[in-house]
Amino acid sequence: MTTITTAFEDAVHDSQQCFRLLLKAMSEPGEAVTLDLSKGFGSMHKAATQTLLSLSDNATPIWLSESHLKDAAIRENIRFHCGSPVTEQQNSASFAVIAEQDLADFDWNNATFSLGCEEYPDQSTTVIVELGSLANGSVANLSKGGITLTLTGPGIESQSVLNIGVASKAFQHFLQGRQEHFAFPLGIDLILVNDESIACLPRTTLVEVNSCM
Repeated sequence: MTTITTAFEDAVHDSQQCFRLLLKAMSEPGEAVTLDLSKGFGSMHKAATQTLLSLSDNATPIWLSESHLKDAAIRENIRFHCGSPVTEQQNSASFAVIAEQDLADFDWNNATFSLGCEEYPDQSTTVIVELGSLANGSVANLSKGGITLTLTGPGIESQSVLNIGVASKAFQHFLQGRQEHFAFPLGIDLILVNDESIACLPRTTLVEVNSCM
């Protein structure tokens, strides 16, 4: 029985539209956009699936966290629609997807995603993180619960505020200390997703983590 499902209805135009929205999200860190042109592969969030459909190809190995790696529908659809090999080595991956159900136990301290190099910083791993919640707003409006990120840096006029819901201490510490650990231009770009919503945290974005639990 095949697990192959449909992807973009119009592969060329839908991919181009998603690519433009991803560029907008990456150039305006913390500003959430909606990707609503395809369903998710298996249990993968729709926005994560559409990101891979738009950016990956046969030259971009993809690493999947445990829950997604065990999902045959995800693996087979990635190979069929994207042509990308699925790798078990974090440091060889162009893209990585951390499933929402794996995030609480993910070991950020021992992650080995590629940081790129001085000559080719673009060869770093882009890490897609699935969340249970993702929303823009002011600190006052988002203070009722969850983790709030205050973002500053290139592409942000003053500051941007993003609520990511419940997040593990390990993920909070990684976000807070990301720039201290990786010397620019090396680093990891993050794409945060929830269902059809997506927001980007490029390596140049400074993150202040505020717990409102």
